[in-house]
Amino acid sequence: MSRKLQVACAAMGVCVILVGASMAVVMSERIPDIGHLTRDPTAVAEVPWWTGVLSRLTNLCWAVAATVNLVAARASVPSRRQPLLLLGVLSAAFAIDDAMLVHETVMPNLGVPEEFVLATYALAGLVLVRSWSGSWWRTQVGAAFFTGAAMLAVSVAADAFGATALLLLEDGAKLIGVLAWCFCGVWAYSDLSLEGPPNAPAGRN
Repeated sequence: MSRKLQVACAAMGVCVILVGASMAVVMSERIPDIGHLTRDPTAVAEVPWWTGVLSRLTNLCWAVAATVNLVAARASVPSRRQPLLLLGVLSAAFAIDDAMLVHETVMPNLGVPEEFVLATYALAGLVLVRSWSGSWWRTQVGAAFFTGAAMLAVSVAADAFGATALLLLEDGAKLIGVLAWCFCGVWAYSDLSLEGPPNAPAGRN
């Protein structure tokens, strides 16, 4: 896909989102005005700016993790492309889920049980771990991935208990895990820069 086509697709996507938001306001009695879809939730709810700040930072990191890992996947050698691609796609899915409460609210409202969505995520996580257990097992990039996976597992376990006292552990561990996955893509791309482009001819001594 050419760069001009990529820009055109991005612009078209933005237009579709804006048109869809406008139609939602017209069609839904639950949406008072377009600002409820376009403005920051803290402004709409008229709550202090720091409300949910850790959640918003985590969601930003999910987006960063998706971006850097997908970019690194595109530039990577074939043997390491799939793990980065899977990590980037799963991070993007989690970014959308966290931002829009997909598994907590959206899917149950559509008749899909929350447990089914979580089971799907768990299965995707197992596939991801398996893909990362090969070429990067003993590298710095691999250490970042498995550290992130461990922290996210701690977050899920804390969430399962549902205790208010564990909220800081749940959300703090999630943020640390997502940051670790950001470093996966950054370090993988950095390693590629040091090694040279894929299939590059070896330099002369």
